[in-house]
Amino acid sequence: MKLRYFIFLLLVISSVSASAQTWGDSALKEEAVFTSAEIAPKFKGGMKGFYQFIAENLQQPAEKFSIFSNRTVTVKTIIDKEGKIAFAEIEKGVNAAYDEAAIDLVKKMPVWSPAKQNGRAVYYYQMIPVVFVEGY
Repeated sequence: MKLRYFIFLLLVISSVSASAQTWGDSALKEEAVFTSAEIAPKFKGGMKGFYQFIAENLQQPAEKFSIFSNRTVTVKTIIDKEGKIAFAEIEKGVNAAYDEAAIDLVKKMPVWSPAKQNGRAVYYYQMIPVVFVEGY
């Protein structure tokens, strides 16, 4: 069972790494994009700051949810060597209005502390789940 899990995890990581290196503009194509690093990127203020930023900046679309609908939009991003969001795209969306709100939120994010590998700042692939809560 552990071997199956390990092989599955290895395949997922390999496919994410391979696809991350083909996105965006030519500058990203020439750089290695890490899916893990010795030091991961950090949002200013840590997780508390991250959640506070989302609470203050997420715009709820006027469209209401179905009772049974998924309310999480997953945004795949690349954080560059300066800690800026260099690329953002919907990995798993809800609908056009919520997907656009999630992308707008990610584009507003302040600069992160960049990821580091061997003491140098590197490009980093980061998935950001944006959860919409009705009435929040």
